[in-house]
Amino acid sequence: MDEQFEGLKNAANEPEALRHLETAARGLGFDSVLFAVIPQPRVDAGQVYLRSNYPARWREHYDRHDLRATDPTVAYCFRSNSPLVWMQQSFETPAQQALYEEASAHGLKVGVTLPVRGVEGEIGMLTCVRDETPGSAFLKDVHRNLGSLSLLRDVAFDALHPYLQPAVQTAAPAEPMPVLTAREHDCLRWMCAGKTAWEIGRILGISEAGVNFHIANLRGKFGVHRRNDVVLKAIRLGLADLPGATPALAPAPRGSR
Repeated sequence: MDEQFEGLKNAANEPEALRHLETAARGLGFDSVLFAVIPQPRVDAGQVYLRSNYPARWREHYDRHDLRATDPTVAYCFRSNSPLVWMQQSFETPAQQALYEEASAHGLKVGVTLPVRGVEGEIGMLTCVRDETPGSAFLKDVHRNLGSLSLLRDVAFDALHPYLQPAVQTAAPAEPMPVLTAREHDCLRWMCAGKTAWEIGRILGISEAGVNFHIANLRGKFGVHRRNDVVLKAIRLGLADLPGATPALAPAPRGSR
């Protein structure tokens, strides 16, 4: 194992572990790194354990505008176990494209997101990012280093796991459990699998407009405004499960994540 990986594995404290994580990511050619984990399945996403060396102004902007709900890399980690190589075409909707333009202005142009799964129900991500113009050279380099990136994700999770629990010392108040119809349950299940409204309609034999009607009802019952937040809250409340792994490495959901 590389010296930096060994240093991360044997770090005596959290700051030391984070230094080794950043150094190991740089050794693989990445300028920035983010490690984020929701410590328990039913913990509110606001209590996420998150450490990064992203530009502070970008993190402040991201949090202030709740861009987590728009970020396709976040949604991806709730529906897949395989790595996602992302670049500009991975951000498909107008809101996602705006997010990418803002992120790239802060030097976050291309990256790899590796979903985290813990044996105690933890879920999260390790994201390594470069300030580099997207292209074939980046993809070739990432494919060559994918094994090392996956190992870095696993070692980072083991090294930082002891520091996750303070994020959940104060339990969130119990939330009311929404009552869903059978059709809403069906739609929710396929939403968690990452299906579009059109795809759900084909699966269930109903119109896309009918699916959107049920999704609107789900947003109302969960008290959220965005589709991704329905999925996040359903998982947290135990009304939906994380799906199993999906097929391997893909540069982007449509442009191919």
